[in-house]
Amino acid sequence: MKTHSITGAVMAGPRKLLALALAALVFSVGVPGQPPPNPVPPPEDIFAGALVIPMDNVNQGNAGGTTFNLRAYGLANALLQNGIPVKWAIKPGKSKDDEDFSANVTRIAGAAGTPGPANVSFSGGPFIVTREFDTQAVRDLITGFNGGGTPVTVYLTNADTTADVRYTLTHKPKIAIGPDGGNFGAGVHQELFNLAGIPNYTSGVDDIGNSGDCFTIATQAHSVSTEFAAAYRSFVQGGGNLHLQCASINTFENNLLSGHYQTTPPGYLVFGSNDGTAVDTPLVYPEGSMPFNQFIGVLANQDGAITEYSYAPGAGPNNGNRVAARNTGEHADKFVATVSQLGGGTGGVVFALGGHNYFRTETGASEIERLNGKRMVLNTVFVPADTICVSAPESVIGYKSVRRFNVRDGGPAFVAGDTLEWTIDYINNSQANQFDFQIQDIIGEINGFLTFVPGSVSITVLSGGAVAVVNPAYDGVGNNASSDLLAPGAVLPSGGRIQIKLRTVIDLDAPRPYTLYNQTTARSSTIAASPSTKSDAIDATNAGIFDSNPPAADSGPQVQNGNIIDPTQVSIPGAPTAGEVAIEGRTIDRTGNGIRNALVTVVNASTGEAKSIVTNLTGYFRIEDLSAGGLYLVTVRHQRFQFQEEPYVFTLNDNLVGLTITGYVPEIKSGRGEVTLTRVGR
Repeated sequence: MKTHSITGAVMAGPRKLLALALAALVFSVGVPGQPPPNPVPPPEDIFAGALVIPMDNVNQGNAGGTTFNLRAYGLANALLQNGIPVKWAIKPGKSKDDEDFSANVTRIAGAAGTPGPANVSFSGGPFIVTREFDTQAVRDLITGFNGGGTPVTVYLTNADTTADVRYTLTHKPKIAIGPDGGNFGAGVHQELFNLAGIPNYTSGVDDIGNSGDCFTIATQAHSVSTEFAAAYRSFVQGGGNLHLQCASINTFENNLLSGHYQTTPPGYLVFGSNDGTAVDTPLVYPEGSMPFNQFIGVLANQDGAITEYSYAPGAGPNNGNRVAARNTGEHADKFVATVSQLGGGTGGVVFALGGHNYFRTETGASEIERLNGKRMVLNTVFVPADTICVSAPESVIGYKSVRRFNVRDGGPAFVAGDTLEWTIDYINNSQANQFDFQIQDIIGEINGFLTFVPGSVSITVLSGGAVAVVNPAYDGVGNNASSDLLAPGAVLPSGGRIQIKLRTVIDLDAPRPYTLYNQTTARSSTIAASPSTKSDAIDATNAGIFDSNPPAADSGPQVQNGNIIDPTQVSIPGAPTAGEVAIEGRTIDRTGNGIRNALVTVVNASTGEAKSIVTNLTGYFRIEDLSAGGLYLVTVRHQRFQFQEEPYVFTLNDNLVGLTITGYVPEIKSGRGEVTLTRVGR
């Protein structure tokens, strides 16, 4: 066996004060370092259609469980790098190698495990991609990744199940590899990450404090220089994770000023192959649910400058140090793997692992034992870190525009009595299919004076595979199911779009001037209703958001602010002055159909001045520039229809909106015409 020199370590011979170290070991039990969740959260629902990356030696190895495909980590990393959240399922309190969860699955990629459909038990910390992220883009990513090396087995769940989820991973791992070397081989971690298919690392990082590259974890396979120890401590205190292996344990952990991540001074006693102090007893794993320990089987007793370590006399655990693997018998005080955490939030996790290079075969360890050492290093990459680099996630985005639905000639853009048509668009710019998608619109929620037109809701665009039908019970009243525009079960896939139109009427008693607001809110089985899911105001002036079906050209102008989600608004003007009032209405037959080409005449009773207009195709008319406070006579004539001969008389103190005059065909029924006043000016 080769030897490996090391200087500056706190060394100990094979005989030392065992009782002191054992006492320190007992003291560390139950100290909350990278602690399991407390209280333990309930298992999460994993619906049919989820993807599972198995992490055990059978379903990701061979039938005998004697190997493991490390590229499973690479696929999980590739998903994260592409913004796909990955759930890391680890059953709390389990003994090492116990089942994490089970499911009925069918294999969709790779060749290991069972083709299915079959009930499969998953252990070793499997990764899960929930059903909403099983898109064509993800399938293409899996296919592309598997084309670059040994294919990774991926299963599709056929039925709903539950799983204990330790982390929902959303960070994008970025690895800083420190300088390494020594007689046992350089490039230790580079070789491992390459084998696993993880390319997102930078080699030879010494001064991590000056990198500015948003690393999530720094790995030190064999560092003997303390020059940048202070920078690495700042990195950990800032939320970055750190993996110390072999000689690096002494270099960083035993550094008096910048070390002691896991110990109180004087730190660790270290043992190794150099002076024959390395030991080779069976290992035990006190915490099977520790993320560091997610591998199946035995860890190799690998050689190196530091193969084991223990608390030095007078030292003890720091930052909740926990034991991942240790020796047994008279050497039960010697650790092979430990983990601590600085601070109580995300990141700041420090891992330590004895043994220099788990690729080496000279020690006689089996393939799976050496693979398990590699897996411990790879596990550290997926423990979440807190970094300064945050990318804004894509999301489900809503837009809303408004136009006047009723037709009239002249006058303000919007007045009381107008019918408004609201166009609501939701576009899924996320990478997740949104199941049980819903849009809620509470009419008049913000300031009132809007009344829903029953039966006016329609779905006008379903694209990108979107599925939705109108909720027949919608009335827009109250924060309940009757304000949900869609029936249950709607789906808005990644890249999909749903467009809905509905109509409201501006109440006749709306104050003047007045601005009415309306805004919708979306939600799904995976996103909660929140300010970020509200619809933003949009009009025809920025219709470029949509490739097709843009807002109507006559949409009301809106406040546009890229930093604020604005409600869509309609403003009605203030009370008119003299010369500004108008009479607006409609001529209809007794079935409610508009009468076109009817001549409507308005006469000022004081001056005799007359104004006339012919109704349009739907019977609408509007006569403007009438004097406020005047007495007016209104008559209607038509070649076919008859209306009452006597004029309708109104004193106009305000606009008269919603005047409905009914005519009849004499051959069908004789009699007087009928008039309905929806609003009388004040």
